[in-house]
Amino acid sequence: MFCRYFVYDQRPEDVVLDALVRKTELIRDQLGSVGQVIAGRITDRLAHEGIVDAGRQARELQAEGDDPLSQAAQEEMDDETVRRRARQARELDDLRRVLETSRERVGVNPEELRDVVGVALTRAGAPLDAAAAGEIGDTSLYRLDPALPAFAVAGWPDALDSLRVRRRRRNERLRDWRATVPLRALSFTPAITPEGADAEGVVQVHLEHRLVRRLLSRFLSQGFQAGLSRACVIRGPGAQPRIVLIGRLALYGPGAARLHEEMLTVTAAWNEAGRGTTPLRPFGTRGEEATLDQLETALRHPHHPPPTAEARVRAWAAKDAADLEPELRRRAALRRDEVGKDLLARGAAEAEALRRLLQDQRDRVAKAADAPEDRQLTLFDEQEARQRRLDRQHWRRKVADLDTQIEDEPARVRDGYAVRADRVEIVGLLYLWPGSN
Repeated sequence: MFCRYFVYDQRPEDVVLDALVRKTELIRDQLGSVGQVIAGRITDRLAHEGIVDAGRQARELQAEGDDPLSQAAQEEMDDETVRRRARQARELDDLRRVLETSRERVGVNPEELRDVVGVALTRAGAPLDAAAAGEIGDTSLYRLDPALPAFAVAGWPDALDSLRVRRRRRNERLRDWRATVPLRALSFTPAITPEGADAEGVVQVHLEHRLVRRLLSRFLSQGFQAGLSRACVIRGPGAQPRIVLIGRLALYGPGAARLHEEMLTVTAAWNEAGRGTTPLRPFGTRGEEATLDQLETALRHPHHPPPTAEARVRAWAAKDAADLEPELRRRAALRRDEVGKDLLARGAAEAEALRRLLQDQRDRVAKAADAPEDRQLTLFDEQEARQRRLDRQHWRRKVADLDTQIEDEPARVRDGYAVRADRVEIVGLLYLWPGSN
């Protein structure tokens, strides 16, 4: 709703009001905190004088704030505003860089996350498309039904509880809470209303959301049940059949603690000619990058390969893995040395930080233990003096304990990052098969 006021030149009050409105706009847009002082002056003047001499008062309103003190204050505030805006611009640039770095490292597209969640829910018996609950702008919403038989299995109710519209109250029974409190809708991109606010009753899920982790764990458990050894064929965008050997490198420290784990790949061009005598030759850096780019494109837009492709590669899968395994182990050995050095450096840094922490604590306790006695406390309050002596005895024992910890604990932390064993295993084979072949 707009409220408009028409200014008439022949009416004296309108001349003053027009000057007042213009000055108010200037105060609000340009003068910042100084404008509050000027606005207070104008208010006081009009409250005491009223509108008696329109021409004079209009000129004075226009000139308000032009005195040397106000101008000096405005210049100081302008400098502060410039610095504040520059700092905010730098902070925004830093946030944009952090966001871009996170996007590059995580590399999760909302549509791809939706597809993965959809596949997992379909395999669980609760298709995501059947849970469609409309849209807000361009954002699709989905609302799961906790009463579906698929969600009656242990673990699902707890995962769905993170979608409830409110938390469970202190004395509320779990069964009653789940029966009366519905689930919020979920989305994979921000749900923004036309007014620019976050939509009520909508949860944007992400990789670390409890429900998503529960769904992704299904693929992980299936992989371990299959022994993490399989081969698959997918249609690729290139004209040459390619093969990707996927392996896993795991490094273990003392007590079989897992220190590092990563996936390694070896790629090569695949052909049947001379396979009985000529092994596959791994690609170099350029060929491997091109193959992995094709693989990423193929996985984003998956298509079934020609019917004969599976039969053709099935006979050679074991031989293909054997041809590329030496290169996989060579690369794993290089990565083991690189990661081992990084782990040792990290262990040394954490050990030094712990040593400094313990040393600072020891110095503070020793200073308290060696502080001179308070003679007034000894003379007038025997109970407090006795407690003080007991505290000193404890602090001296604490100093001795900290001396031992300074010698032992940093070394224990450092040794915890030493690689004691490693394991390299083949996860599977993936064939990129051109649609024209």
